Amino acid sequence: MKFNSAMLQVYLVIGTQDVDNQPNRLLDVVKQALAAGVTAVQFRDKDGSRLHEAERVELGRKVHQLTTAANVPLFIDDNVQLTEQVGAEGIHVGQTDANVAPLREQHPDWLIGLSVHNVAELNASAPALPLVDYLGVGPVFATTSKPDAKQPIGVAGVQAVQKQTALPLVAIGGINTTNVSDLQAVPEVGVSVVSALAKSDDITKSVQILKSKGVSHEN
Repeated sequence: MKFNSAMLQVYLVIGTQDVDNQPNRLLDVVKQALAAGVTAVQFRDKDGSRLHEAERVELGRKVHQLTTAANVPLFIDDNVQLTEQVGAEGIHVGQTDANVAPLREQHPDWLIGLSVHNVAELNASAPALPLVDYLGVGPVFATTSKPDAKQPIGVAGVQAVQKQTALPLVAIGGINTTNVSDLQAVPEVGVSVVSALAKSDDITKSVQILKSKGVSHEN
């Protein structure tokens, strides 16, 4: 699958820890979110997940079946082996995760995303930037979905990173259907959410709000 910045418009990140450790609930959320129009899914099963590795692989493959049917890319968070086992289209890595250079060399067809917290991390990541497809920037707001999350950088922090790179960006961290409108200040940046969909009482409506507050990407 070829990368397209439109993939970042509404990007769901989810693991069993986000749905009370209920794999079937995770699949239901993903299914509803895809039907409502999310444009990418990241399987991030950690930080409290109770799954054994074999169970994680099985669930990842089920998620991939759903995303494949919807023609939406599946990214795996920081797990090369799981990405290979699931057959996902891509992987998302952080500053302390897998080195991008060997990743790109070993898997030239993978879509690769890299997290950067601020301009300093962007600059420190200079050698990797030509090898990745997009950057995840944040946390924008305070978040409870990631226990080790750094301090929020606000919309201004996303703007600062955007000014320093031509790479497509997706904002992440504490974004919900209420504060997503703040991101209209960075119109070409996608929106990545966890709880805004995993905990939503109306996933279809939530996706619609996230899409309407964000800006459509062009191919």
